[in-house]
Amino acid sequence: MAGYVAAGSGLLALITIALFFAVGQPFGTLNDLSLLVMTLAIAPIMLGFYELGGRTPIGLARLSLAGGIGAVVVWSIVQTAMIVGVLSFDYGRPAIGAYALESIALLVIGAWLAGANPLAGPWLRPVPRWLGMLSGLGFIGVGVGLILGGITHPLTYIGGIGYQVLFPLWAVLIGRTLFGLDAVSGAS
Repeated sequence: MAGYVAAGSGLLALITIALFFAVGQPFGTLNDLSLLVMTLAIAPIMLGFYELGGRTPIGLARLSLAGGIGAVVVWSIVQTAMIVGVLSFDYGRPAIGAYALESIALLVIGAWLAGANPLAGPWLRPVPRWLGMLSGLGFIGVGVGLILGGITHPLTYIGGIGYQVLFPLWAVLIGRTLFGLDAVSGAS
């Protein structure tokens, strides 16, 4: 279910950011909320990857899971504070303060995506494996771009393809994969 939630909210984020640039508010806020739901949905996916296993020793897998979920929590707290007006960001400048913290959390989430997918066990097919790795690189690109120059940095734009286009596609495939594994195992 988390894969489908991440995919749907990711698609909504893509639509609302386009509408924000074309029309303005309230689509910026709707985009922020969509990204929050998308990011929160990543944590159960991370847990699913951990449970299904892969080619990583258990200690490193646990460290990766803890770091990834920690980054989701940090990103979500900062994003929520920004949405409710406790924090404000100057998107046109390099990320500092809470904005930099959120960008670093995005880097960690991206590192998890870029690493967990190629290292997943045989349960993950090649297309979602590589799409997940590429979307993770997109998350990293956005995070680095925001830190270096803000929303207009070239890495932010390039990374945005992985972050807001490839990630929802990956999430749909992960949803299908996990539902398929659930059906095969007979779990409810």
